[in-house]
Amino acid sequence: MVREKLISYIQLINTNGIGPIGFKRLMARYGNIDEALQEISKKKVIFPRKKAEEEVMTAEIKGVQIISYDDKNYPYNLKQIEDFPPILYAKGNIELLKNDNMLAVVGSRNASLSAMKLAENIAKNIADNNITIVSGMARGIDKAAHKGAVGHGGNTIAVMGTGIDIIYPQENEDLYKEIIKKDGLIITEYAFHTRPQASNFPRRNRIVSGLSKGVLVIEASIQSGSLITAHQALEQGRDVYAVPGAPYDTRSAGCNKLLKEGAQLVDTHEDILDCFNFSSLQFVATNKEKDEISDLFEYSLDNQENNSDIPEQKEETEKEDKYAKLLSLISANGEDIDELIRAVQQPAEEVLMTIVELELDNKIIRLPGNRVAKI
Repeated sequence: MVREKLISYIQLINTNGIGPIGFKRLMARYGNIDEALQEISKKKVIFPRKKAEEEVMTAEIKGVQIISYDDKNYPYNLKQIEDFPPILYAKGNIELLKNDNMLAVVGSRNASLSAMKLAENIAKNIADNNITIVSGMARGIDKAAHKGAVGHGGNTIAVMGTGIDIIYPQENEDLYKEIIKKDGLIITEYAFHTRPQASNFPRRNRIVSGLSKGVLVIEASIQSGSLITAHQALEQGRDVYAVPGAPYDTRSAGCNKLLKEGAQLVDTHEDILDCFNFSSLQFVATNKEKDEISDLFEYSLDNQENNSDIPEQKEETEKEDKYAKLLSLISANGEDIDELIRAVQQPAEEVLMTIVELELDNKIIRLPGNRVAKI
């Protein structure tokens, strides 16, 4: 019976025009899934039951668990947001979903080396305190946060914007495997075989913040998906922490803006632990004027402006320019040249020559102690 009910849930959430809010309202109105499907069939073509059955069979074959919103394993924090996903696909240690103490760590995909080191260090130390690190398994800060947790015996959850069988970006395949191997968890709301799409990633971000009691932002531009995540967190009643940065570094502009708006300033893990609430919480969402949803079947998330956190297909197919790659790792605060050489994984002579050329182009400046900084 549980399996049949799950299949019906998959039918409803995958029916055209039905989103999380529509799903929730239908279930509230009709009381059970069969009546909801019967009623909606008068207005829409229902997602085929055979395809929903195939989805469940695929999960069973691949060792993926599909967790519905009324399952005992469904995370408490996430269920408190208005548009929680009715089902989650999960691969790995689902026991992590029972720990309400989670911290999201997000930031620039094009992060500086020092910011990634900070993210990894904070994630490691936070995870040592039985707080699960949540992020989106993107490049840059996300990847560093996951590595900081799993690399030192901590717990982490990666939230994907694709089907659970589609690793994006592909370069994170080793990280995906490491998270599973070390008792971490991969989750998504998207069906098997779902490819990266621009609209998926802002939707994913609401899950990243929704799972967590707080969101830490490290390096984020004004238009970044990380800022969307932070604002979603505020609307969901979560704490927001931000690491300040140089005012002339565009990658810090988003964090500095959050601090002006009242985010808590942090630069060490102790700052977060000092104010992290380990007790049971009742989240209080921010009052926000919303347009009335006239159609019960409207998917509110489809109406968001998704202008950030978009899959970078161009970066996946074109070779990165060596100057741009090195420059992207250098912050305005400065980086150690030896660490840059290790991070770039190119011959030291080539990296040193590139540094000289960037210096001649007035892109960077030398600092004492074998360091360089972006101008």
